[in-house]
Amino acid sequence: MAAALSTGLLISSGSAWALDVVMSGFGTVGYAISDKPYRYQRFIDDSGTFKRDTVLGAQADVKLTSQWSATGQVLVAPSLGNDDDWSLTTSWAFVSWRPSNDWLLRLGKQRVPLYLNSENRDVGQTYDFAQLPMEMYSISPSTDLTGLYVSRTWAPELGEVTLDTFAGGADLKARAYARDGGALFLPVRTDVIGAALTLRQDKATWRISYHHTTTRLQGGSDLPSHYPYVSLGNGLGYYQVSDQQPGPGVAYASHIVNDVITLGADVELLPTWRVVSELARNIQMRTENGANTAGGYVALLHKVGSFTPYVSYARLRSMGSSVSVVRQLDASVLPDYVPGADLINMSQRYAADIVQVYDQDSLALGTSFALTPQSKLKAEWLRTRIGNRSAMVDSPAGGDVIRRARINVLSLNYSFAY
Repeated sequence: MAAALSTGLLISSGSAWALDVVMSGFGTVGYAISDKPYRYQRFIDDSGTFKRDTVLGAQADVKLTSQWSATGQVLVAPSLGNDDDWSLTTSWAFVSWRPSNDWLLRLGKQRVPLYLNSENRDVGQTYDFAQLPMEMYSISPSTDLTGLYVSRTWAPELGEVTLDTFAGGADLKARAYARDGGALFLPVRTDVIGAALTLRQDKATWRISYHHTTTRLQGGSDLPSHYPYVSLGNGLGYYQVSDQQPGPGVAYASHIVNDVITLGADVELLPTWRVVSELARNIQMRTENGANTAGGYVALLHKVGSFTPYVSYARLRSMGSSVSVVRQLDASVLPDYVPGADLINMSQRYAADIVQVYDQDSLALGTSFALTPQSKLKAEWLRTRIGNRSAMVDSPAGGDVIRRARINVLSLNYSFAY
């Protein structure tokens, strides 16, 4: 699966030490098409796309000494800064120190174990799903950070127990979509501190994690946290979503806070049957306009020779103030005879659209086929039910928000690792 290169280097003291370099590559070429003309999950519509699942990567692991090593990984994937381009990014770049078999410290850019498949999410060959369920794996926009990672491992009789703790930050682009404005990418800074406890047994993996995040706009601007209601009399009014509109003033917060709690399990029920499930609760504070969500999935997989068919059910719901805020903004429509009604109504739609509210369920039927030990072919049919609305759907410009809809997606992927 990897090619190892060994090079002998001579240091100035005159003693020699071996530098072992292990190179590996991986990727997925994936095509997805839906039965709807509007986009779902950023890229999918009835024209089809290779953008949702396609990714190519390369990794170098360098063993410096018996205790010190370094890892670098680059990815070619759709840009996180716009919906049109592809980008080459450094996804991993860290130095590791292992003072003993029980301790591991990493410093640099890395991925933290929020999900069961966080660290191997881009390596599609390592799992059987055509796509990891978005109702779970979109709860956090990124699991990458630059900082310190400390891992401690124990080996009691029940299995291998690992406690991972981490702290750091990441500069991200948070995507939102508005019918009247298209895709919007906000540059944000997210600082994270958290821990994950994992139990690995012969036939099961269990994980619980906690992440505390603080997010602010890059550049120092504040985030709108509350839109006051402006009454015009006679039962008419609107929500002030900009300080350029008449009203008492929008309330702002310098940052927002999220506490994310996850639970996950991958259990072998019988020699050829597995059940995989993950649950998450994202509690958002200091704003009424954020993604306060609960989500998860359960999947059953059955290995039959080289095939591994599966069925999964996933669900994602927003709760709390964000749901009522969007409902109120949607209902805020001034009649045409009110001066400036068109602009005010457009501002209400725009503000409602960019709040990350979710109400959806998905059923997936799929299979993977192991072509070789290093490659898999995957196919999946996904049926998603949209309730009141979902931020995963880009509603058409000038129309109503997509709600009470069914979206069918067919996917075909080829994944490899070497």
